[in-house]
Amino acid sequence: MRPSGRTGRIFGWLMARLNRHSYAWTVEQLRTAHPRSVLEIGFGTGHLLKLAIWTFKLERASGVDPSELMVETASKRLRRFRKKTALDIRQGDDSHLPEGPFDAIVALHSFQFWSDPDAALARVRGRLSPNGRFILVLRVRVSRKVAKWIPNPLSRGANEIALACAALERAGFSVVGTKGISKVSQGIVAVPR
Repeated sequence: MRPSGRTGRIFGWLMARLNRHSYAWTVEQLRTAHPRSVLEIGFGTGHLLKLAIWTFKLERASGVDPSELMVETASKRLRRFRKKTALDIRQGDDSHLPEGPFDAIVALHSFQFWSDPDAALARVRGRLSPNGRFILVLRVRVSRKVAKWIPNPLSRGANEIALACAALERAGFSVVGTKGISKVSQGIVAVPR
């Protein structure tokens, strides 16, 4: 999705509110690793990157998002950190990731928009430091009906979480944990093998 205009601003605000449990859970999963660099795929309004910068005093925070409005929104939210953190916030998607290595890469509720998840996970693996962590948060389906417009074939499958874990294994990750974060979110933590 590429939120834009007034409706996009409302959507961004709503998503930030709905995702606050996912943001907190993601930061908690990174706490033991204490990353110095983080890449977020689909950063939206920039709330998670702000929380990560604040919590870990990041040296480098990067992200891609396909929405011009979200790039503008996140850039405004993060500009006060520019003096102490190297920021690279740009328009793009899972096929155009900044060069690594990153101590952590996170993707919250963006996996369903990846048209080639195996290729995207290989790119993620290639940009993650050897001791890094990849956090993937998926939206839990509330209906058995699958939206045919979703580009990710794994997200259209009957069990997206199991299919995502298998794709992570194929890409060279070990899944070290999965957890229901809220009624609408499921988290997966993976590390390079």
